[in-house]
Amino acid sequence: MNAHAAPACPRGHGRAAARQLLLDLQWSDEPTLENFEPADNALALGSLRDLLADAPGAERALYLWGDAASGKTHLLRAACAAVQAAGHAAWLLGPHSAPSHWPALEQLAQAGRQALLAVDDVQDCSAWQQQWLFGLYNAARQAGCAFLAAADRAPAALELRDDLRTRLAWGLGLRLQALDDAAKQRVLARIAAARGLQLRDDLSRYILDHHARDMASLVDLLHRIESYAVQHRRAPSVALLKAMQGEAAAVPAPLAPS
Repeated sequence: MNAHAAPACPRGHGRAAARQLLLDLQWSDEPTLENFEPADNALALGSLRDLLADAPGAERALYLWGDAASGKTHLLRAACAAVQAAGHAAWLLGPHSAPSHWPALEQLAQAGRQALLAVDDVQDCSAWQQQWLFGLYNAARQAGCAFLAAADRAPAALELRDDLRTRLAWGLGLRLQALDDAAKQRVLARIAAARGLQLRDDLSRYILDHHARDMASLVDLLHRIESYAVQHRRAPSVALLKAMQGEAAAVPAPLAPS
């Protein structure tokens, strides 16, 4: 759908049509290996592809680490989606995963080499999760299935039980670098183009200069710009963004309960 054009509607139905159009917007930029912006992380992306393809000589365990918004979660989600799309089992676990979501050791043993066990934010795993993960890692290694983990620091710096920290250091470990502004502009332009929007360079530069710079916040802002552009039937621009911000600032804050 092209957000620049809106269907004509009878007089008196403009607001209802605009609301419906906004409801119909489906903002989706699901993480995939193809839409990952590699920038300085081409080696990590290539190593992950080799892991999933079970390439000859490739490690069966990959550990990614880096600061927030460096792409760790994107790659883990994308890897699991790719494995599941190929018809194989994939588990994406993390500190917030309920016990019922953690597979039994027997499930890994039966899943085969094309399965994937991925664990995000390893540094925040609780004591019982660390114990479970230790067993799962050993089961995955014995079954030959792929193991992928991510954290905010190198394995040696993790405050985890010693045996698990040692296991996490067995495979290939790579540090991810956060995107620079040029890479962020490319990501925003790609997302906008997929939505039928033309994101001008002056607008993307203004966004990066005046707003939160993590990708989640940037994508959320792009979503709101699109919705506002559709509602007002205008092309995205710096002027449109300022108008949107002005309207938001003019809305009175809700009264605190007495």
